[in-house]
Formats: sequence, structure tokens, C-alpha cells
Amino acid sequence: MNIKEKPYLLDPNVQDDDPLSIYKSFGQIISENYLSIFIIIGVLFLISFMLYFLKKREKNKIEEFIAPPIDPYKEALEGINELQRQQQKLDPKPFVFKLSEILRIYVQNRFNMPAMELTGEEFIIESVSNPFFQNYEDLLREFVDRGDRVKYSKETADTNETNLLLDSALHFVKDSHSRITDQESTDSQNQKTHSE
Repeated sequence: MNIKEKPYLLDPNVQDDDPLSIYKSFGQIISENYLSIFIIIGVLFLISFMLYFLKKREKNKIEEFIAPPIDPYKEALEGINELQRQQQKLDPKPFVFKLSEILRIYVQNRFNMPAMELTGEEFIIESVSNPFFQNYEDLLREFVDRGDRVKYSKETADTNETNLLLDSALHFVKDSHSRITDQESTDSQNQKTHSE
């Protein structure tokens, strides 16, 4: 529309210039901008959907990465067997450090003891305080003492020393597992007897 088509602009009787109203109703604003509003709502909906999907996918990934619990006995046997295969390649000190670590992880996971955080003497004291370990006190004390001598002394250990430590660790793991299994089967039989 040009100026000629607006008669009030050319009307000589109009003395003042009233501004046009700029107030618009909510309905007018919506009708004039409906396309922009729908685009914004669509983008927000798409972003929220994508965030929900990504969060759900991340949660599924975390659930996939949680490994099933490993049996401490099997883990210890696998570790000892692997260490036996590498025995010829390893020097006595790293060999004994790794063997000690395997044994402590077994004790920590099987008996809920903080074995990895303890010194050798603390490990013995903590073990002896558990009634289950009273049969193994001498074996564990000898293992820790021999292991500490190999790990921290300047003299080199021979193969016999590392073999003795390996045999001690293997005997402890197998024997303690056997005792636990026997105790669990006895307990389950007692529960069946009491329930009948």
C-alpha cells in the first residue's frame, strides 16, 4: 500500500499524528510466528529425544562393561598357573612380588580382608585374628618371611626358593578353597536337616 492509498495521511483535517498501535494480542503473535514457534518446539523436542536416547545408550554401555564376579579361587589358580609359565623369564624379585599379589588378592576377595593394603606383618596379624586362618598361621608366616627376604634383600634367590614360595601359595589356595567348600556343603546339609 503506498501513501496515496492511505487517505488519512493526505487528509488536511487531521491535525495530529497519532502513532499506530503496536500492541498485538497473543493470538496475533502466534498466528504471525507459528512457523518459527513450531520449528523451535520441534528442535527442543528433537534435542530432548536425542539426550534421552544417548543417556539410555550410555547406561546400557555401563551395564555391559560391568564384568560378572570372578571366583577368587579360579582367579588365583589362573594367576599362579600363568606365573609358573613365566617363571623362567622372570627374575626372582618380580616373580615373588607377583606371587604375593596373587595370594593377597585371593585373601582379600575371598575373605573380605584388606590384604593389599597391609604390610607383611600386618597381614599375618590380620590373618591370625580370623579363626579360619589359624591352621595356616605357620604357612602364611613362612610365606611372608621368605617372600620379604627375596623381595627386599640384596642377595639373589635361587629357583628352589621361588619354587617353595610357589608351592606354599598353591597349597594355601587349594586347601583353603577345599575347606570352604566342605564347610559350605556341611552347612547346607545342616540347613536341610533343620528345615525337615
